[in-house]
Amino acid sequence: MKTLRNYLLIIAVFAITAASFGQQKLDASTFAYNTGNPADWPAALDAVVAAPQNHKILLENDKVRVLEVTLLPGEKEPLHHYQWPSTLYILSAGDFVDYDAQGNVILDSRKFPEQPRFPLTIFKNAEAPHQAENLSKTETIKLIRVEMKNGNTAQNIAAVDGLYKAFAVGDIPTVLASMDPKIVWNEAESNSLADGNPYIGPDAVLNGVFARLGADHEYFKLEDIKLHNMDNDQVLATLRYDAKVKKTGKTYNAQVAHLWTLKDGKVVAFQQFLDTEKVAEAMEN
Repeated sequence: MKTLRNYLLIIAVFAITAASFGQQKLDASTFAYNTGNPADWPAALDAVVAAPQNHKILLENDKVRVLEVTLLPGEKEPLHHYQWPSTLYILSAGDFVDYDAQGNVILDSRKFPEQPRFPLTIFKNAEAPHQAENLSKTETIKLIRVEMKNGNTAQNIAAVDGLYKAFAVGDIPTVLASMDPKIVWNEAESNSLADGNPYIGPDAVLNGVFARLGADHEYFKLEDIKLHNMDNDQVLATLRYDAKVKKTGKTYNAQVAHLWTLKDGKVVAFQQFLDTEKVAEAMEN
């Protein structure tokens, strides 16, 4: 029995030691890449559109797009991007170099602290336009890429945050540029600006909402902004309006909520919820 226990102990120690030596130090951070706002990237550079010979769609629905990606020995793929966060299951690869849209080297696998062992699984956020070159003369780069279409949480929050920051400094062109050309904008019911609901398109929002806010107020500030991620590519903002009305000289500090709906990084719908009574009292003589 003692001999059996010793044997099992030796096996356990060997297994733990082997596992420790077998762990690789490479992680997703080793595979450097550029990201950003997919809304700023040309649709024509989507991976499937720009590099169809390197990307085969295995499955696509409203949740995911699964791609088989291949890059033959010595091949350099066309410039392309991936607009959604992805999980990559890399089956095989030799040395390669990844370039950005200006031809600058993003990543050179020959400079890895150690060579990766395959298969290897990593996660990446949306990847800006780039192109990889397979330096190997014998090894095909092959991987399965699972793009998560509903994984735009960080991008949506960043887009709305950027919109509010632009508004705070009076950069209205940037605010309008964040909107889809067919945006549907609704002010809160009983708000005086709701007379134009729904405002369709950025120009309608500019003339029907922003211009009137500027004309009616000595100052109009957004304060205590907190952003909350919602399902279905929506972001809820809770905040307060701190403003002073020109005509009456009255000020108000009103509780408000904004519900933003985004698609591909652009705002496609807006709904305001507002303490309209407080605003109305300040607007009246």
